[in-house]
Amino acid sequence: MHITMQKRDKGQTWASPILGEGQLDAYSSDLEQKRLMLQRFQEENPGFDFSQAQFTGNCPDPRTFMGGIRND
Repeated sequence: MHITMQKRDKGQTWASPILGEGQLDAYSSDLEQKRLMLQRFQEENPGFDFSQAQFTGNCPDPRTFMGGIRND
């Protein structure tokens, strides 16, 4: 069986894919936040290559950073 889950709210991280079942540790959550931010940059700037980009320090929330995510 293969289950595909899609988020309703783009850029939002999930603490757990199943409500009430274990949560991501803080490190994994931070990595996911960085991945979502890079994904947002790539969508907003398709002519640039962000594949080797890295964040240092705390990553901003992709849902609210610089006006938030556009849902076009």
